Amino acid sequence: MAPLSAAPEPDLSNQPKLRPVRDGLGFFGRFLKNPTSVGAVLPSSRWLARALVGSLDHIRPGELVVEYGPGTGPATEVVRQRLPQGTRYLGIELEPRFRDLLARRFPTMTFHQGSAGDVQRILADRDLPRPARIISGLPFASLPPAVQDAVVDGLVWAMRDSDCDFRTFQYAHAYGLKAARRFRALMNERFAHFERIGPIVRNVPPAFVLRYRGVRGG
Repeated sequence: MAPLSAAPEPDLSNQPKLRPVRDGLGFFGRFLKNPTSVGAVLPSSRWLARALVGSLDHIRPGELVVEYGPGTGPATEVVRQRLPQGTRYLGIELEPRFRDLLARRFPTMTFHQGSAGDVQRILADRDLPRPARIISGLPFASLPPAVQDAVVDGLVWAMRDSDCDFRTFQYAHAYGLKAARRFRALMNERFAHFERIGPIVRNVPPAFVLRYRGVRGG
């Protein structure tokens, strides 16, 4: 795996100064209302976001990066900075308020309100190719088995017979939870290559980035 490059800091000179506070409060409010759909109390730090996105230098014009569960957009901002010219992006976000926030914050990027488990239908409806990179902020440690299964089935479809890799993260304190272990076992059954990066300690809470590629039997 190529070393992770450090992305330049975004220019926040024209942005409201209280945006991180508003993001955090909004994230926490959605977490309290629906903790199974929003898996963290606070948005990911820029250090976790950079490790999650990784290098995108190999993405070619016309190819697609898909983000599952972009939330308030910390990883989306890194993608925006690193995505080569002429490549495409689609964020799939289940929470409608987050989807609307993302559309306002990143007007040049495309977002779909829906479930990542429906990725095959979503890409077909939008006449988009299978992705070259998938990154995910979905809370697999708190998702029920049926939802995990649907997302993994979609990943297998999206990544079969391709060089696409999938990156997600799990919090260090939740790494041993039953649902987290179930997800990793399911992914290990379906994918031949696994890499764990971290822990990323400059995040609250610390987290591991998990990378998968190579569909078994693909």
